[in-house]
Amino acid sequence: MALNFWDNDLPSTTSPMESKDPFAQRVEAGMRRRGLTLRGLCRLAGLDPSFFSKVLSGKRSPPSDEASLRRIAAALEMDAAELIVSAGRIPSDWRALWDDPELFREVHALAAGAGRRTARLPVAARVSEPEAAAPARPPQPERTRRQERFSEELL
Repeated sequence: MALNFWDNDLPSTTSPMESKDPFAQRVEAGMRRRGLTLRGLCRLAGLDPSFFSKVLSGKRSPPSDEASLRRIAAALEMDAAELIVSAGRIPSDWRALWDDPELFREVHALAAGAGRRTARLPVAARVSEPEAAAPARPPQPERTRRQERFSEELL
């Protein structure tokens, strides 16, 4: 059964990790990996422990400012973009998504297909849609009829 982490009525078979949102899961995993307490993380990231405790318990939303999310990621020694996205934000260094509609469609298709990855060519190396839609030419015979007549004339 697929769970939406925004649902309030989670089944009783849900483990504590499944009931947490992706941000809280990543932060708690990072804290365990680094051996940090809540207060230790907050000290490193410059956050209020009372506020951040509520974030991790799901009573408050993750910080909305990217600078705070980047400080948390740095304290946890994790990828900032991953943590920012898990908080429901788009990292500022992903600005190309707004400027390049084709890139946005590709990222959206990958995200919507969650987990179904296929080998992909770089955008510049791909064939344009009209070329891709054109039927393939049938294989050419090694020798054309003209070449055969010429060969017969020589004999």
